This record gives sequence, structure tokens and C-alpha cells, in this order.
Amino acid sequence: MADTSPAIKLKSFFEVLKLKRENYSLKQKIKDLERDIIHDSLTGLKTRRFFYEELTRNLKMIFEVNHHKRTEHFGFTKLSVLFIDIDNFKKINDKYGHDIGDKVLKSVANILNKKIWDRDIAARLGGEEMGIMFLGADEEEAYNKAETIREKMGDIKIRDYDNIKVTVSIGVSQAKDFSAEKVIKEADTAMYKSKTTGKNRTTKYSLIEQHARKSRKSSKK
Repeated sequence: MADTSPAIKLKSFFEVLKLKRENYSLKQKIKDLERDIIHDSLTGLKTRRFFYEELTRNLKMIFEVNHHKRTEHFGFTKLSVLFIDIDNFKKINDKYGHDIGDKVLKSVANILNKKIWDRDIAARLGGEEMGIMFLGADEEEAYNKAETIREKMGDIKIRDYDNIKVTVSIGVSQAKDFSAEKVIKEADTAMYKSKTTGKNRTTKYSLIEQHARKSRKSSKK
């Protein structure tokens, strides 16, 4: 006959309670690990890897063979990417130190997170480079959003360092096929154009393409 004395029951109760606590602790550790894998530890933005994976997944949904069937279910037919680079960031680090540089990165990331919808993704792509995937936005819509973000950078204030003015250069590209590498490279190229034409501005990749086409036509005459 099983021993069902109060002492045994109490012992069993505490053993079950201990197991429940250990199980809860394990679940929390798993959640923390998942958060660390997809979030940049400094800025809180998504990681480069997560950004590429989600961008690839969404492009496949938009551009795969059964496009019309997927579109009816998925709800989006367009996707655009911003490539963002903080202007003169190395000078800020060199002059004021990496702690201040980190504050600038966090401030920029905070603005990006506030200016996107839940369906969009903002990520730190490396160093002072950041990216945004706008789901459902064409190039013009993404450009307008980029300009709002760029102008908002003027609100950044670094405590005790009022002379630091944060600006960003941005490139915009609308995806034309399911290549994540291609649309990011185009946005990066447009961002570089912003850098080399004065910084603190947004450039559309389509304008670079148009200029290249005109140059090719002129050279053939």
C-alpha cells in the first residue's frame, strides 16, 4: 500500500514546485537566447542575419511562381529597402570616444524603431550602417519615409555634448526580384551616392539607373 502520509505529500509538493520553477527558468533562458540571436545587443535593432532571412522570405512570397495566389493570401506586392549610414561617425568616435559613439548609435536606432510599423524590420547591418525593410512600400513611399527619418535625426541630443549634430545618408531601392543581395546592394549604392554628394540626404536608386541609361545613350551618339 502506497505511503500517503502528510510528510510524503509535502515532499512531493515541493518536488513538483521545484520542477515547475526549473521549467519556467529554462523557458526564460530560451526566450533570452532567442532575443539575443535576432537582436543586436547594443542598439536593440534586429541583427544582419535576421534581416537577410526575413527579407529573403518576404521577397519569395512576393515574387515566387504562384505570385497571384500568394499575393491574395500575403497581401503585399511591393517591398523597398533603406540603407542608412551615420555621417562622420568615425570622427565622433575618435573625438569623443566609443561610449559617446554608442549613445549616438542607440539614439539613431531609437528613431528607426519609432518610425516603422510592426510588419517592417529595422536592423543593424554593421558598425554605423543600418537597414530598414518596408513591406508594401514602393520606392516613392519608402523615399518619403526615409526623408521623415532623416529629418528626425536633427532632434537627437547627446547629454553634455550639445555640439554633436547627428545626420545620416540614406539610399532607397525597391525590390524587382527575389534577390535580397541585389536590393540591398542597390540601396547601398544609392546611400554611397548620398555620401558623395554632400551627405545628410536621401537618394533613390532609380535615379542612378536613369542617369546611367542616359550616359550610355549619349556615349553611343
